[in-house]
Amino acid sequence: MKNIFINIHGFGSSGANSKAAALTENYPEHEMISPDLPADPLDCLEIIDAIVMENKNRPVVMQGSSMGGLYSLIMHLRHGVPALLINPALTPAALVRSRLGEIYEFSNGDSILIEQEHVDRFTIVEEELQKGIAEKGVNKGHVLALIGEQDELLDQNIMKSILRKAGAEIISYDNDHQFQGYDRISIADENVRTFLLKQRS
Repeated sequence: MKNIFINIHGFGSSGANSKAAALTENYPEHEMISPDLPADPLDCLEIIDAIVMENKNRPVVMQGSSMGGLYSLIMHLRHGVPALLINPALTPAALVRSRLGEIYEFSNGDSILIEQEHVDRFTIVEEELQKGIAEKGVNKGHVLALIGEQDELLDQNIMKSILRKAGAEIISYDNDHQFQGYDRISIADENVRTFLLKQRS
């Protein structure tokens, strides 16, 4: 049985992002689910949770980049689904707070004004993450984080500290936040390829 990939894009991106394209190109025999998600993090989690539950009896592997990595990790903590995290943004409230008052442009042409309400919503999500890590952490071998050490957006020392506390496996790369060359890495890196294709009970 082939794994089903659920790709979760970052804030302001879309389901047609380069990370989804990489897996579709490299593993065409596997099903890909890659939804377009809204800006609101609680709405995102509701949509993703429904997708995971619809496929709960199927061999799902999640892949999330940036804010999508945060959502994917939360789905693992909720449901135990394997999750590949690419530069996960695990302190979202601070990231959004730093852009208060700015107009944020989305890849589909939409835009929003970043307001305190957005910070508050991301704080709720961050609290769920912290609670899940404190209470149970991740299942061994079920969470792999790919960290770009040249990330211009995230403090990777903080991200790695959170991931280590959770018990996730971490691989560091000389890469940026966009994680250039993922189309090659996703098939050429044996650790990543094995994680994506492994059949789990």
